[in-house]
Amino acid sequence: MIHSRKMFALCVVFFGLLVARGASAQENDPCLGMQAQAEMNACEAEQYAKADAELNVVYKQLIAKYKADTEFVEKLRLAQESWLKFRDADVTCFYYQKDKLAAYGSVYPTCRSRAMTRLTVERTKELKQMLNPEEGDVCAFEAAQEPAQEGNQKK
Repeated sequence: MIHSRKMFALCVVFFGLLVARGASAQENDPCLGMQAQAEMNACEAEQYAKADAELNVVYKQLIAKYKADTEFVEKLRLAQESWLKFRDADVTCFYYQKDKLAAYGSVYPTCRSRAMTRLTVERTKELKQMLNPEEGDVCAFEAAQEPAQEGNQKK
C-alpha cells in the first residue's frame, strides 16, 4: 500500500513537470499551439523572416560601426556571403530529396523554416558578439583601432 502511494505521488509529480515543461515550451514558441499544418508552416516561415530581418539589422550595424576599417568590412562581407551559402547548403543537405512533399510530407516547410531560423539566430548571436565584444575575453573579436599599414603593425 505504501509503495503504491509513493508511485502515485511520483506519477503526479512527473505529470506536473511534463505539463509545466510543455506550457513553458509553448510560451517560447508561438507555433506550437497551431493545429493545422498550413498554420504551422506559415507561423514557422514568419519566425524565420523575423530572425532573418534581425540578422540583417545586426549585420548592417556592424558594417556601419567599422566602415572606416575597409579590410575588416571586406572580410566580413566575404564571411557573410560564405555563411549564407553554408546555411543554405546545410539545410539542403539535411532535406536532400528532390520531391520534398513525397519524402518529408506536409511538415517539410515547418522543418525547413525551423532549421533556417536556428542557424540564423546562431549567426546573429555571433555578429552581436562582434558588435559588442565582451570586455576581458582575450579571444573575442577586436577591431583594429586604425587600419593596419605596411610596416606599422599593431603590437
